[in-house]
Amino acid sequence: MLFASRPVWASVGLCAASLTACAHTAAANPQRSPPRPPETAAAPWSCHTHVAQPGDTLIGLGQRYLVQPLDWPVLARLNHVGNPRRIPIGTRLCVPLERVRASPSPVQVLEAVGDTSAHPGDRLLPGHRVRTGSQGYITLQLADGSVLKVQSATEAVLQSSQNHEPAGVLRTLWQLLRGRIESVVTPQPSTPPRFQIQTPQATLAVRGTEFRVTTIPGQTLAETLSGAVAVRQGTRQALVSAGLGTVATADGALAAPRALPAPPDIGQVPTLFERPLVRLPLPPLAEGHRYRVQVADDADFRRVRAEVDSAEPLVRIAGLADGDHHWRVRTSDASGLSGSDAAGQFRLKARPEPPIPTAPLSGAKQRTPTIDFAWAEHPQASHYLLQVGRGAGFHDLVVDQARLTQPGHSVALPPGDYVWRVRTALAGPDLGPWGEAQRLAVRAPPAALPPPTVSDTTLLFQPQGEPGQRFEFQLARDAGFHTVLAEAGAPAAEVPAPVAVPRPEEGGRLYVRYRAIDPDGYIGPHSSAQIIELPACLRSGSGACVRSSQGQPVQTLPPSRP
Repeated sequence: MLFASRPVWASVGLCAASLTACAHTAAANPQRSPPRPPETAAAPWSCHTHVAQPGDTLIGLGQRYLVQPLDWPVLARLNHVGNPRRIPIGTRLCVPLERVRASPSPVQVLEAVGDTSAHPGDRLLPGHRVRTGSQGYITLQLADGSVLKVQSATEAVLQSSQNHEPAGVLRTLWQLLRGRIESVVTPQPSTPPRFQIQTPQATLAVRGTEFRVTTIPGQTLAETLSGAVAVRQGTRQALVSAGLGTVATADGALAAPRALPAPPDIGQVPTLFERPLVRLPLPPLAEGHRYRVQVADDADFRRVRAEVDSAEPLVRIAGLADGDHHWRVRTSDASGLSGSDAAGQFRLKARPEPPIPTAPLSGAKQRTPTIDFAWAEHPQASHYLLQVGRGAGFHDLVVDQARLTQPGHSVALPPGDYVWRVRTALAGPDLGPWGEAQRLAVRAPPAALPPPTVSDTTLLFQPQGEPGQRFEFQLARDAGFHTVLAEAGAPAAEVPAPVAVPRPEEGGRLYVRYRAIDPDGYIGPHSSAQIIELPACLRSGSGACVRSSQGQPVQTLPPSRP
């Protein structure tokens, strides 16, 4: 019998490649004594097999192995040996491990990252409970070199860790209450398994393999990556070989082992990221499937720094430090079973972060001969680098300023379409990544106005512009246009139409300016102010304009310009 029943937790054993038998061959001896309980009921998985050597006696084996050497008659009854002083050479004897001398074997904490109940260097003894938070990870090592990786949001109890030194056997038993454990168990000799993980639904036992076990409410999921794992749920049992997985449920069901999902293709995922939020593009998944992505400092994933579970093909990871990172991704099917990992590396160089552009805004249009570039000041910057180019790839640079100590720079640019970007530099050679490319359209400034056509009531201007533009004119008596006398506009047209501005009755020195509004809504700058000298009215002693019999102001010659 491979499994011995327990009140709450089931047990499982694996001997060689069979779950149905783990035969213990007793010596053929004509003087066998009849079997006597309870010794003859010892389960094979609890035995250490001793092969009789010349000179072996049961009394000597009792002294060699047993906690109570005088209990050697137990060996006689269990193995049907009639003469304790004469054991045929080569006889295979079962020595119950429960009676073999043992000492506690502490479990070493190799790594602890994030929110955990353990710390590197801790030594865990039986009864110790380990916990991890949502981003906590613990790596443990047993005395035989086996490694357990306690994943995030997990709680487990070390039930037993005994070193049966006379038998050269390390027996370990964990209870996984919730969460996930990944195990790489050191291969053991050809004996029944000595490493077990128990969950509320099942027990897994191995002799040396790499596997994962997950327990969630009502379910236990077992996944074998190499070797084989024996799984038992109640009276059901299964041998789960490499590349297979099974699910045990609280109602006593144990699914037949089935193939795990294949690792995803990550050949197109970038290997350099320049923003603190790392975005990993992954291939689409079938409905009901999910990704699990982990990022670690080391290729063995003993120091996991981040983990994401997602159904979306774009996985976002925040909070990583700059440097080289190892990452892996596996997919799970609709039942929750996960397959092998696809693993890779990437480099994160996101700091110092590029400054935030403030002017001109991306997509802006300007009609000035000089462009004032500006960006937010970075508190740690020693200087900034600015590039302005034609084309998205910045291959055709028109500006390449490498040491700007102020968060801004003015550049004269001819009309055209440009992209610009800026980066931060710290003291020394450390340069941050370039910021996002900002688009800029530079257009010719408004053309100078030709002299207006003057009539008794209007000033008629002919704007110079592009098809589809509309225009707005202002007339004022001061160059600062603090007092606007008149405003006028013209609708958009393929060919700009003349704009009539009401003529002030008094004449004198006037200032006029205009601006164009493009079809896309961009409002250009005002043109430079131009001066118009109109005849002024003749004033009376009271200061009022003298008018003719027809009511029109009597005008004088325009004053000469200063």
